[in-house]
Amino acid sequence: MQTILVTGANGHVGCHLVRACREAGHRPVAFVRRGSDRRGLAGVEVELREGDLLDAAAVRNAMAGVDVVFHAGAVHRNWAPTPEAITEPAVAGTRNVLAAAGTRRVVYCSTGATIGFADDVAKPLAEGASLATAKSAYVRGKIEAEKVALEAAAKGQDVVVLNPSGIFGPRDYRLTPATRAIIGILSGDPSFIGVCLTDVRDVARAHVAAIEKGRRGERYLVTGDPLAPRALAALFADVAGVKPPTMRPPTWLLKFLVGRMEKKAAAAGDDAPASRDAIDDLGKRHLVYDSGKSRRELGVTYRGARDVLVDACRWLLHVNALKPKVAAKVRAALGDQAKPDADWS
Repeated sequence: MQTILVTGANGHVGCHLVRACREAGHRPVAFVRRGSDRRGLAGVEVELREGDLLDAAAVRNAMAGVDVVFHAGAVHRNWAPTPEAITEPAVAGTRNVLAAAGTRRVVYCSTGATIGFADDVAKPLAEGASLATAKSAYVRGKIEAEKVALEAAAKGQDVVVLNPSGIFGPRDYRLTPATRAIIGILSGDPSFIGVCLTDVRDVARAHVAAIEKGRRGERYLVTGDPLAPRALAALFADVAGVKPPTMRPPTWLLKFLVGRMEKKAAAAGDDAPASRDAIDDLGKRHLVYDSGKSRRELGVTYRGARDVLVDACRWLLHVNALKPKVAAKVRAALGDQAKPDADWS
């Protein structure tokens, strides 16, 4: 049994990392900010240590008695009025974690976006690719944070990087950008981007596997099977009774609509469903990746896309995240599968 510090432990990925640690016989320690939303940790026995990733002393104190670190803490937003609110915790927070970790193994949760975006949906990217820069604050912060992690590994620190993409599943109380995208498609948005549907519980199990099997300084794509836009639309029709259009709107129209979303988010103090910078970064490319390396080296398996989408829809019904007419259609399509799991709070 090892004691594992989980940063961002109250987040969607983090709360599943805590559970995966316990299921594997390890002792998790949750590093969370004071006053943070901790619904994701309800019902699980875990020691809480409070602090902020930008507070180097608090990060050092949280490392007491720890053997391994899962660094999943980040500001996961599409947009913010001040980009530094997203980039600084990603970069400076990662520096603080690495400095405090010392000789402990650090498994850093990055993102598939640092690998890049595929020009051809039929040719998913593998770990050999890299995105040099980005306009989006979230992706830019992740690129810089991953560079910090890999540079530390090149100097001898024990760091492994995991790159998940398209993370869905239960206990997403605050609705991550990926989950909001599903809400959008269920509500009538088009499906014109190839994606991987990845269950959050598989991402968590990959972190646990990386403790023993991950190679220092390596990146591992942690993703489900890639789907082309038409295949994704057909899956929505099968699972949720909603078949989205697959035509890509003109870029100028996308940016106009998203610009209005940003203004609305600014007025409400909320996240936007997308950002104009992200549209520029992605262009007409796709979020499709080849997870063969993590399957081979880490021994991770991934749920099929249908199972991932079913559970994502069930969760949205459970937390009443859909408009009534949309929810009724999804519930009818799912039938008996619509019921929540007994341990969902």
